[in-house]
Amino acid sequence: MKAPGTTALVLAGAAAAVLAAGCGGPGETPEYDAAPAEEEAGTSPDAPDGALAVREAAGVGEVVTDADGYTLYMYTPDGAEAAASSCTGDCARQWPPAAAGGGDPEGIDADLVGSIDREDGEPQVTLDGRPLYRYAGDVEPGDVNGEGAGGLWYAVAPDGGKAAEAAKAEEGSEDGGDGGGSGYGDDGGYDY
Repeated sequence: MKAPGTTALVLAGAAAAVLAAGCGGPGETPEYDAAPAEEEAGTSPDAPDGALAVREAAGVGEVVTDADGYTLYMYTPDGAEAAASSCTGDCARQWPPAAAGGGDPEGIDADLVGSIDREDGEPQVTLDGRPLYRYAGDVEPGDVNGEGAGGLWYAVAPDGGKAAEAAKAEEGSEDGGDGGGSGYGDDGGYDY
């Protein structure tokens, strides 16, 4: 005979494990170096609200952060040059929009930074036309727990693309560009 409440406890634990696994992305959760990627840029966690900065995240590469040092993410259904955010309601509670405004971006081309107005009238920062978000599962500045979540959410690179893809491309160019892999492409076909 089970003790009262055991089933509820087991279900709560299982739900937490599923939630953590689904939101953390594939494999290990990348670690993050909370120090700015470019010390000489003067990036500080004390920067005004909305100020964007660049930090290095292990396993992901250079990522854009908000003034508090939290990683910012793109939502692929938004697309480039989005006129509005596709993440509203419950989505926006899990992935709060990054507030627009504040100081000058550090390590990011200011011409790529813009904003859109959300349904509630609040401005949301964009990078290369894509609305940016924080992730509620990032507990500490520097966490990148939302990377790859659901195959739709990605830490954003300083150029507005996916940070992990930018890091892979840079890594490939540093080793001569051949990648040294098996020859199989991302779609499983053989690359000639």
